[in-house]
Amino acid sequence: MTVGSAVRRSVVGGHDLDALQAWAAEVEAWPAGSHRWGQYAERTAIGEAICRTENVSACHAGIAGLTRGVLEDVAGSALGVEVVGFKDKINYKQPGGAGFSPHQDLAAYPGAWRVMSVLVAIDECTTTSGCIWFASGVEELLPTDDRGVVVPDVVASLSWSPAELAPGDAVCIPGLTPHYSQANKSTAARRVLVASYAGRGDGYDRERYYRAREQEMARASAGDDQFRISTLGDFEGIEVSSDATGPGDACWHR
Repeated sequence: MTVGSAVRRSVVGGHDLDALQAWAAEVEAWPAGSHRWGQYAERTAIGEAICRTENVSACHAGIAGLTRGVLEDVAGSALGVEVVGFKDKINYKQPGGAGFSPHQDLAAYPGAWRVMSVLVAIDECTTTSGCIWFASGVEELLPTDDRGVVVPDVVASLSWSPAELAPGDAVCIPGLTPHYSQANKSTAARRVLVASYAGRGDGYDRERYYRAREQEMARASAGDDQFRISTLGDFEGIEVSSDATGPGDACWHR
């Protein structure tokens, strides 16, 4: 799958796009550390900023409707089978916000064997603001270092292309497709919603993924003390620690 064939223009538009942008601002305002599955913050040159909210749909009906509606349809069409969502997140890349090292999503999803993620641009995504870059034609897991990111010599051997998106555009990311993003060098935010799907008959669902994620992140962080916002150590940002915690699985932000 090439970058051109992976991009879907105007997947979310009009009032739905306005709503998504408002929802992202609402969720971003949740305090760092307050969300059961992860409300993560990073340090930037202009101050502390939320960099990711994990499993947003668990606590936001609007995001849940989007991930179970049009984005599920896009993922199913791209994967070629009926799908079920097992993960979603909002990545916020404020001016100066960090990027992600080259990686493959399948390596971050313990127990999965075929996945498709759909990334929707909430804001304009350009090479200046830190859009996603892809290497097409990869059909196997690549060698990685101890952070789980693709080793430098392999990265250098791949041909990379950017996926620049207007707000509401989407791009499909197969689980084996290597990708990365750079820091946001613009003066505007670059926020994206990413929803991930597996084949409905694969036995891979949200409960299974988040249970495995929690265990794997604890194991990996205990081994290297690396700040993680996923099971991989691909995030290049500087951690802002928080002692805030929510009560179990409850959604108490509202």
